[in-house]
Amino acid sequence: MRTRARSWAAAAILAALAALAPGCGDGAPSAPPAGGDGRPLRILSLTPNVTEILFAMGLGDKVVARSTYCSYPPEVQALPAVGDTLQLNLQEVIRLEPTVAFLITRRDEVPRRLQGLGVRAVPLQSDRMGQMVQSIRTIGRETGREAAADALIQRIGADLDAVARRLQGLPRARVLFAFPMTVGSSRIMVAGRGTFVDELLSVAGAENAYPETADWPTVGPQQVVALAPEVVIINATGDDAPPDRIQVIRRAWDGLPAVPAVASGRVHVLTESYLTIPGPRVGLAARRLAETIHPDMPPEGPARTEGGP
Repeated sequence: MRTRARSWAAAAILAALAALAPGCGDGAPSAPPAGGDGRPLRILSLTPNVTEILFAMGLGDKVVARSTYCSYPPEVQALPAVGDTLQLNLQEVIRLEPTVAFLITRRDEVPRRLQGLGVRAVPLQSDRMGQMVQSIRTIGRETGREAAADALIQRIGADLDAVARRLQGLPRARVLFAFPMTVGSSRIMVAGRGTFVDELLSVAGAENAYPETADWPTVGPQQVVALAPEVVIINATGDDAPPDRIQVIRRAWDGLPAVPAVASGRVHVLTESYLTIPGPRVGLAARRLAETIHPDMPPEGPARTEGGP
């Protein structure tokens, strides 16, 4: 028997809030706000979710450059792009004179290079919901916007809770979250347990059909049959998003009639990129997933105005 949908969002966000409350953080000393040395605050954001967080905190006018992949909110596209943590245009960084850079990377040389240019490099993590909250807190501390960080965290918690409340009493479906198959390959990349998307599925009233802790493992057709998902959600963005490509993606899954989701016509191709971005739109992502997984869920209250691709 499936357990009832739980208010997971409240527990996760409140736990993160408690762990990150003033005086109860990770023990790292508080740094002075970037720009506190007399220089104006000039921010370089090298990660899409960080860019969204900065704009949601009212820091958009302080962002002077972005990564190639930062595209939301729309106004960020007018900012100069300086590459990413794999290929960073240092000459452009020098020209733009940022005072602080926020980035997510496992490559130590990137922060070192930025520090060598006189840019305060602040590495962040966002593989889990709690890490996203920690990142918001860190950005607030680094920019002197702690109150804005608190407000954003509270809003995200309220958005997730609103979704969880609508799901109370509904059964949890076994859901496989995947990316489109690579052309010429039968391997499918899926969301493993312990990832941000796994947590998002839980908020959306689902049980991850992939049973093991892993980031983004690949599975073959026979494994998908064995996993027996009741719902399959394929996140197709960018070059995979045009209608003709979506039809190709759907037809590829038609070849697996033994999968319950295929047999019942519950293979869904969603084109919203924010479904995998751990930032201010996670509530919107949870709602989109929940309404796809549970088409019979009660209607929501007044609609929010945020959104975007």
